[in-house]
Amino acid sequence: MQIKRFAPAVLGLSLTLALGAAQAEDAPATPKPAAAQPAAQPLPDPVATVNGQPIPKSIFLAYQQQRARQLAATGAGPNAEDGNTQLIDELVMQELLVQKADAEKLAQDPEIAAQLDLLRRNLLATFAVRKYLKTAQPSEADIKAEYDKAVAMMKVKEYKARHILVDDEAKAKSLIEQLNKGAKFEDLAKANSKDGSKDQGGDLGWFTPDMMVEPFAQAVVGLDKGKFTEKPVKTQFGWHVIQLEDSRDKTPPSLDELRPQIAQMLQGKLVNDYLEKLKSEAKIEVEVK
Repeated sequence: MQIKRFAPAVLGLSLTLALGAAQAEDAPATPKPAAAQPAAQPLPDPVATVNGQPIPKSIFLAYQQQRARQLAATGAGPNAEDGNTQLIDELVMQELLVQKADAEKLAQDPEIAAQLDLLRRNLLATFAVRKYLKTAQPSEADIKAEYDKAVAMMKVKEYKARHILVDDEAKAKSLIEQLNKGAKFEDLAKANSKDGSKDQGGDLGWFTPDMMVEPFAQAVVGLDKGKFTEKPVKTQFGWHVIQLEDSRDKTPPSLDELRPQIAQMLQGKLVNDYLEKLKSEAKIEVEVK
């Protein structure tokens, strides 16, 4: 067979080698919907022969899945124009390198042999976990219970406030006196504040306390709706006069929004429990002290 696209094949093979031939994702790649294509011709077996050494169809199909996962991980998509031909070109390049490695007896090198064994062990361990998770999935009740716990921990308030920021305490006290005499907060903010919110009358919109520096956040939390601070609040930015306009409970994410993260976390717990069970049933002797 002639190699029609030598450079793309080398680049594709380089990507595979760089990402690791033994890299296995937790889930198979989900192919994107494609435009209607003519019916594909059945693949021959072998798909190619290199110096008399066949490349089986089974190797091609496994490589095809691996490349799809790798491309999905990098945010790229398959090149429809290249199709199977580029993948076969890449496998041919790989086979040439394997034959070169065999000729040089690289697998007999102790360090390389250890790396090969480690790759094999990693793959087997990965597929053992995958097989376990096919029958051990978190239940809907478990996901809902975990969601309820997460929401309970998320219960925080949001606040809507205005502020006026000035450089000295005396100026801030003067503004508070004007507010006590009936001046409008928005007007004072537009005329006196050095903060970027001055053109909006000091409006900061909705925020949670953790979004503000501590003295400012404490002052806001301590205010009643519609009230302003009776004393100036000092932060590293200057002196603030703050008015609380409203507060509300922050709306937590929906169950559907958090479901993927919760399911993944519970799967991790299931795997950890499974590993602990295997460990408890095994006879383990550790020689390294």
